[in-house]
Amino acid sequence: MNRTNIEWTKYSHNPEVGCLHGCWYCYANRITQRFPKKFPNGFKPTFYPERLQDPWKVKHPSKIFVCSMSDLFAPWTKPEWRNEIINSLLQCPVKHTFQLLTKNPENIPEDFVFPGNFWIGTTVTCENQDWINLDFIKKVKCGIRFASFEPLLGMLPKDVSLKGLDWIIIGKLTGSNRVKLDPAWVQRITLEANDLGIPIFLKNNLLRHLAFPRVQHFPGEELSLQAPLIPRTGKHPVNCGCPKCRKLVQDFLHKAEEKGRQQQSC
Repeated sequence: MNRTNIEWTKYSHNPEVGCLHGCWYCYANRITQRFPKKFPNGFKPTFYPERLQDPWKVKHPSKIFVCSMSDLFAPWTKPEWRNEIINSLLQCPVKHTFQLLTKNPENIPEDFVFPGNFWIGTTVTCENQDWINLDFIKKVKCGIRFASFEPLLGMLPKDVSLKGLDWIIIGKLTGSNRVKLDPAWVQRITLEANDLGIPIFLKNNLLRHLAFPRVQHFPGEELSLQAPLIPRTGKHPVNCGCPKCRKLVQDFLHKAEEKGRQQQSC
């Protein structure tokens, strides 16, 4: 288990490494290619039972991202691996916050109740209509249900609701110039999240490249004005919540949606 630079957690815990999703933007696959000696099996799913009790060695309750280099609920993860990993987390004597992220939330049993220190989320890139994952993650019984819009690769349709989520993470594509992030994609999500009172965590890569204000809330925190609804240009650098600002936002999103439809029809 290692300290990590991922801003919304403190440690990464990988008793399973490897994935068969084949995502073209995958950072974990790049890591295994960069350090072949550390990953002799490459990105082939591999179970490391000797790592199961690593979280037990951290004596102070911490946020731990479990299986950051695999997908615990993917169809190729062997059930016995999954059961051993989950049981080891349940038995951990230190009450860490265990954060799990999957692209296959439909494989999480609806009748299983996870303890409150389990935060379980799904990845939504807005590519290949993967926002369907939101319907499944909302059914999971756990402490915090969240969505990670990273890398955000398109506009979330306006008829897709965020209601039922407890937390939202947004980040841009890194390591590739294949898709350029449109600020309107971020604003569409943050506008609804603000209305629903859902805390938002904007990753540093957004703050650096798009000059949004620092908004990095966790569940349970008191929310300040959090949604960067308008880029830092013109007379309204950050949405203040007044009717004029909200109209500017709605006009901004309407133009972005029209632009997206025109591009799709070409």
